[in-house]
Amino acid sequence: MKKLILLATLLAIPSFVFSNDEEVNEDVSTIDGIINAYYEVVSGPKGFVYDLETDRLIHAPNAIITRFNENNDFQRHTLTEEHKPLLEPYTTSLYEIEVSRVSQQYGNIAHVWSTFAMMETLESEPFLRGINSISLYYKDGRWWIASWETQYESDTKVPKKYLPN
Repeated sequence: MKKLILLATLLAIPSFVFSNDEEVNEDVSTIDGIINAYYEVVSGPKGFVYDLETDRLIHAPNAIITRFNENNDFQRHTLTEEHKPLLEPYTTSLYEIEVSRVSQQYGNIAHVWSTFAMMETLESEPFLRGINSISLYYKDGRWWIASWETQYESDTKVPKKYLPN
């Protein structure tokens, strides 16, 4: 029984605890690092395999995702549900890049308004834009994404204050 409890405890510890990978530590040690990682895990060429482990690393347990798509359809789910359609290699290229950021921090909490563009290649014109509203907290020597909400641009355009100068 003690061995079973020990095994369950070890399996519950996030893999980054055992990692000496400097890049992983940089991903979560600053707000800039974690937001950059947030975009990197989802972006890649045809055949790209979504970086599930890093995505789990940057999100807090039980993180909640809320999305209003380009048709204003509402979705709300857990990170586990978010991962399900992303487990197969990409059949086409997809790059989601940040084009502007407004960050605010007070103590151990932070909020980031992150305007993004989605493109088929890094050189192509965006086919979609929107804003991610990302809530973070600092605990145990690192930042965690507690939740994020996405509003895709539709008839309501991204406000100028969230666009690059």
